[in-house]
Amino acid sequence: MRVSLNTVVPGIAFAVLVAVLPAPAPASSLPEYPVKAAFILNFARYAEWPPDHRQARDRTLTLCIVGSDPFGASLAPIEGKNVGGRTLQVRRDVGIGKLKDCEIVFVTEAEERRLASILRAASDHAILTVSDIEGFAEAGGMIGLVTSDQRVRFDINLNALRSANLRLNAQVLRLARSLIGTRAAP
Repeated sequence: MRVSLNTVVPGIAFAVLVAVLPAPAPASSLPEYPVKAAFILNFARYAEWPPDHRQARDRTLTLCIVGSDPFGASLAPIEGKNVGGRTLQVRRDVGIGKLKDCEIVFVTEAEERRLASILRAASDHAILTVSDIEGFAEAGGMIGLVTSDQRVRFDINLNALRSANLRLNAQVLRLARSLIGTRAAP
């Protein structure tokens, strides 16, 4: 039996590649912040800003991180993604005075003491607020990310969304762990 070097080498290369690649991790053991970054991207894709929003004609959708950035490189895979015809841009260490330049604001745990001030400043604009601060949605934030049983879940504050004239797709609402506030009458 003759075996060609051309058939053996690709087979060996594939076997070596498979041997050195890590096995895929189960979803429940994925690192927390890459999962949260993916959630934020999907919230952006399924959110609807008011038609007169200042960025409606702009080609960027800006995600601002308020506080020390816990994401590290985890936001790199979502930066530059297309979101409804706009390019997702990430700005880090954004101060309260610059929130008006953001469509999405992620408030880090380091800013828990200033949470009321941040939410008050964001309420003047059509800004989707997201955080993993415990009780964020109950405190007036729009989407609170919660890690429970090694899974990232989320709570949604319907009243906060409504008061900012923002909407989330019904599919996102159905996936929420809990909905705070009341749904609008059909």
